[in-house]
Amino acid sequence: LLISLLENPLAKKYGDFLVNGFSNEDRTATKVRVKTTLDPFSTVGQKWIAAVRDAMAASEVWVSDPSFPGDTTVLGEMHLTGMAQEQMDGAADTFASLPRVIGATLLIVMAVLGSAFRSAVVPLRAVLCLSWMLLVTFGLGVLVYQHGVLQSLGIRPFLTSPDPPAHHAMYWMTPCIAFSILVGLGLDYDIFLMDSVMEHWQSGKDGKSAVVTSLDQAGTIISAAGVIMFLAFGALLASTTPVLNQIGFMLCVGVLLDCFVTTKVTIPCLMALVPDDANFWPLKQSATRELAIGREPSFGLEGIGQPPGFRRSLSWKWNGQGTPLGATI
Repeated sequence: LLISLLENPLAKKYGDFLVNGFSNEDRTATKVRVKTTLDPFSTVGQKWIAAVRDAMAASEVWVSDPSFPGDTTVLGEMHLTGMAQEQMDGAADTFASLPRVIGATLLIVMAVLGSAFRSAVVPLRAVLCLSWMLLVTFGLGVLVYQHGVLQSLGIRPFLTSPDPPAHHAMYWMTPCIAFSILVGLGLDYDIFLMDSVMEHWQSGKDGKSAVVTSLDQAGTIISAAGVIMFLAFGALLASTTPVLNQIGFMLCVGVLLDCFVTTKVTIPCLMALVPDDANFWPLKQSATRELAIGREPSFGLEGIGQPPGFRRSLSWKWNGQGTPLGATI
């Protein structure tokens, strides 16, 4: 009866279905489903997954033959998989690569800015300001969503996870997404300001005066752009998804810091602490700026090299209005 039942096509179909559901095609592995009372996506659940994996790695799957006591055969290994485990592994791999990504990004930033401004100091100052802004932004994100410093306000976008306070944490993709966006925005505002500073410096102003004039001209535009981006990112705080709240919070903080602290305070202070000639090193002063400050030009008016006797024989006559009447050779 049992043999005839197993040979029944319908029973064989469902039997194969069950076997395929709990085994691989080669029939060399068996799948066992485990259901727990813990949330595998929570901090406590991730600690449980790590503990189970450690226990499995230290264990062996073996079978013994009753006919030969003490004789065992190792059948294979045990592994714990699932959606939560895949996200946990993805987060671990991402954070293992994050330092290399950050380092490569900052090197590219330095190369691009160095090529654009022809200066070694400008890209170094930009990377320093970016690093400061990112550290403060990520630190505030950890304080709010991991340590719950704004929990007492009862505002939903700033609430932490329902886990016990010792297990509060940020979503692992939040700093990865916020990093790329904040670097791009921070560079935009930095370039807006430094391009204006460079223009005024080339026209004859010293470094401090060039920064003050640039802030007077471009500061309002930078602030307006920052407020627009703040309002755009602030819409994420209205979401009911915690990860979007976290990303929105970090983007809003980063934009405000870069627009109203970095460009208005940090960059001017750093330029004031550095000697004027070193702020744009090794960029050479153009002939226009040298003439504006009363120094003999070291190269042609258009930046093209001239014969050695050119600089010694060139003289200008000024009409008192800041425009030359002519030149005599």
